[in-house]
Amino acid sequence: MGNQKIESRDSIIVRLDALIRLLIEINKGKDGFSDATAARALRSAGLTPTEIAKILGKKSATDVAPYLYSKKKTKS
Repeated sequence: MGNQKIESRDSIIVRLDALIRLLIEINKGKDGFSDATAARALRSAGLTPTEIAKILGKKSATDVAPYLYSKKKTKS
């Protein structure tokens, strides 16, 4: 019975991820909305970089890292 709960939870997560991705795609191009904007919004909602990458269709968390973490400016 425990495995059924896990499978059910996983299928719900997949469907929610798909809905989030659909909403992101619908809003792209509106008022500067982009993957970077979506990534920052998802991060502020508590999602991990790995979860964000999955939702945005990226291969790994390193693909969304530039959206989430600003590069420190160094003085030359």
